[in-house]
Amino acid sequence: MKKFVILTIIMSTLAFSGCSKEEKVVETLKEKDPIVEVKKEEIKKEEPVIEVIEEKNLSPISHMECEENQVNNRPFAVMLDNQVQARPQAGLDGAEIVYEILAEGNITRYMAIFATKSPKLIGPVRSARPYFIDKALEYDALYVHDGGSPQALDDIIRLKMADISAQSRGKNTFWRKSHKKRPHNEYTSADAIRKAANVSNYKKTVNIDMWKYYDKDTSIEGNELKNIDIPYSKNYKVTFKYDENTKLYDRHINNKPHLDEISKVELSAKNIIVQRASKKVLDSAGRLKIGLVGTGDGIYITNGEMKEVTWKKDSRRSITRFFYKNGEEVKLNPGVTWVEVIPKSLNYTQY
Repeated sequence: MKKFVILTIIMSTLAFSGCSKEEKVVETLKEKDPIVEVKKEEIKKEEPVIEVIEEKNLSPISHMECEENQVNNRPFAVMLDNQVQARPQAGLDGAEIVYEILAEGNITRYMAIFATKSPKLIGPVRSARPYFIDKALEYDALYVHDGGSPQALDDIIRLKMADISAQSRGKNTFWRKSHKKRPHNEYTSADAIRKAANVSNYKKTVNIDMWKYYDKDTSIEGNELKNIDIPYSKNYKVTFKYDENTKLYDRHINNKPHLDEISKVELSAKNIIVQRASKKVLDSAGRLKIGLVGTGDGIYITNGEMKEVTWKKDSRRSITRFFYKNGEEVKLNPGVTWVEVIPKSLNYTQY
């Protein structure tokens, strides 16, 4: 009987203990987060990230962005007056490259190169000179002028240039405005030039051998140059002043901002090339010979920095190449370039 009672107590104790463990297990399961079964089709793989690089259309002469149909535009080169009575000039704010070179009487003249911009007014237009032709040939450009020196007019014919001269075109291509005195008041426009070229059946597109450009704005790691004065004569000084905010050089004439006649915008440059060349007076009229075929030296300026360079031009039609002292060809930053051609004897001031 005692054995039976002891056995009963043991079995009851085990039963009670078992129930407690089961309740604890159930309680523990309830406290945990529910297990969610995920079906295979619900698991999605991450799609690979593909970087889309948008191809830009770039101007053939300045590496600035343009429309697709402008990429192979034939450039046109316009001779512009720079005497006091002609200032301010119209259309220079649309030029992508501008050359400034001395003419007779220590007065400079401009040749503005346009490819993708279409100013509604360009001028005052002036006459051709042989050394400007040397530069225009580099672009296979439409050459826009009003007459020229005897040698220049002979060169235009002999070299079979795409000539657009006021002396052989009508008033729909060139016209005079009354706010300036002759001969400093003759103007044209981009549309008028293109229409004149169509009348003459000149080709509309070209593939030219141009300078090298960086794909994006780049430091040339040169010496600091914030400002430069170029005194072409005692009465005429060009100054470029660096703007840290725009990273451009603003242009001044005789210490005053050089403004476009129509837009009133101050002219500026991303790149400045100062090119030294030989100069010789040819006749009593003061006509000059400027040696632009051959070799020489100069400086390249951009982003507040400068480096010394050499230049080389093999023929009248070939492009002028610029090189650093170590032989590496110069790359320019995308943007407007002013080329200041100066005599070997002229001293500029940098500061």
